[in-house]
Amino acid sequence: MTTTPFRLLIIDDHPVLLYGLRLLLDGSACFAICAEATTAADALAQAEAHQPDFIIADLVMGGRDGISMIEDLTTVSRARILVYSSHDELTYAQLSIRAGAKGYISKNEPLSNVEQALHLIAGGDIAVAPKVQAQLMREIGGGMPRAEGVAALSMRERQVLALIADGLDLAAISRTLSLSPKTVGTYRDRLKIKLGLDSLRALERFADNVSADRLRQPS
Repeated sequence: MTTTPFRLLIIDDHPVLLYGLRLLLDGSACFAICAEATTAADALAQAEAHQPDFIIADLVMGGRDGISMIEDLTTVSRARILVYSSHDELTYAQLSIRAGAKGYISKNEPLSNVEQALHLIAGGDIAVAPKVQAQLMREIGGGMPRAEGVAALSMRERQVLALIADGLDLAAISRTLSLSPKTVGTYRDRLKIKLGLDSLRALERFADNVSADRLRQPS
C-alpha cells in the first residue's frame, strides 16, 4: 500500500542550507518538499498558499525576528514546525517551542538529525536535544505558576496589543508588522480569548488601560 508523503516547506536564507536539505530529503518516502522560501514574508505566503504538513525553518531571516515568524506561521497554516538554527540552543529552543514549534535542531548537529527529528514530530513527540528536554521538564515539574493576563501573551500578541493601544486599526497594524489583515485578525481573536474579552471594543478598551511601553518590554 502506497502512502502519500508529508508535504514540506523549507525556509532558510542560505542557498547552501536549502541545497543540503533538498539532498537530504530527495527520494524520501515520508517527506516531499512542496515549496521553499528565503525571506520571512515569502515563508508566510508559501505556508498559506501550500498548506504544508511540516515546515523546517531557520530563525535568522535577514534581520527578521524568527520567533515572531514562527508564531505567524502557526496562524496561516497547521503545519508542524521544526526549527533548524544556529542560535543558542538552551535559550531559543525553549522560545521556539513556546511560539508553537514542535522541535528544535541546532545547526551544530549533523544534517541527518533533521530527518530524524521530523519522524519524531510526525509520531507526536517534541524533538529537542536531551538538555533542552530536561530544561522543559524542570519548568513543568517545578510547578511554575500559570501566567495570567498580559504576562500570558506571546511576543507577537504583545506587539499587536501595543499597536492597538497606539490606536492603530487592522490595516495599519498589518502594514506596521508586514502581515496580512487576515493574520492580524487571527491575533486579535487570540487576544480576546486569552484575555477573556468578548468583543473588539472590549479589547480596545483593555489596550487603552495598559501601557504600550509595558507591552513592548520582554515578559
